[in-house]
Amino acid sequence: MIDIVKISQALSDPIRHKILLMLLNHKECTSPRCPTDLVGVCNCEIMEQFGMIQSRVSYHMKELAESGLVTEIPQGKWKYYDLNKEALREYIKELGVIFQL
Repeated sequence: MIDIVKISQALSDPIRHKILLMLLNHKECTSPRCPTDLVGVCNCEIMEQFGMIQSRVSYHMKELAESGLVTEIPQGKWKYYDLNKEALREYIKELGVIFQL
């Protein structure tokens, strides 16, 4: 079950919105630090893309993960993130029900 309010709060931040778009359009990591066999975006890529320090990326990704919009896979000192499309679909569907669309 999804939490509509938690997802809405996660989506309210423009940086998190851009991170979700990055996850949606991600092909594969080009950083030499990343193994190529993992699915998802490494937090090092997010740091590079948005010019943020690791702690700031972790904060945003924690919000997205707790909302259920992303899944995270720890790999050594890095984490990899993937978009949870099913949660996003459920959120959109639930909004349609709530607002009678």
